[in-house]
Amino acid sequence: MHSKNSTSIQNNEPERSFIDQVRREQIIRAAIESIAELGYGGTSFAKIAKRAKISIGVIAYHFAGKDELINQTVISIYAAGTEYMLPRIQTRKNASQALRAYIETNIEFIARHPSEMLALAQILPNFRDEQGRLRYDRAQEEPILSSLEDLLSWGQSSGEFRAFDRRVMAITIRRAIDGFPPQIKDEPGLDVAAYAAELASLFEMATRK
Repeated sequence: MHSKNSTSIQNNEPERSFIDQVRREQIIRAAIESIAELGYGGTSFAKIAKRAKISIGVIAYHFAGKDELINQTVISIYAAGTEYMLPRIQTRKNASQALRAYIETNIEFIARHPSEMLALAQILPNFRDEQGRLRYDRAQEEPILSSLEDLLSWGQSSGEFRAFDRRVMAITIRRAIDGFPPQIKDEPGLDVAAYAAELASLFEMATRK
């Protein structure tokens, strides 16, 4: 048996869930901007709350602590990147086109999200667990490398790509992409489309049969 009040609460659950999600996204956005501007060490709940124009208690309601908030911030950035890139990669008809799309969309996303890239540059080398170990080490990169290796394997199986060590090629592609954020930061007027096209062409020549 439900009281009138409990029925009202149940009816409002979808609305509350939506509001909670919007609030969490607002907090994560404020965390990204704070870390990008103040650095990892200079960012606190108080600084994030001030930027988001909310109380510290609101942040504490949605996130158990700074570690959880930082972790969700990283997840959010990577999820946004995947959402931007994946549809354009999946529509390509062959591995060569997919690899070009992978590189070009990655570069485009980086250029369009400077705050996210600055935040990641602060988080990844500084976010540690209780034992002082980095939270995002080589093991955390494994899914990214593995998915890229799958793409390269597709190209080799189809006869588009030459024989090469897929792990070495995947790491080399990732390091070339990961080196772009400092480049765009130092050269604000950089032609992003031309940079992306040149990088894609470089690896097209490196992989083709």
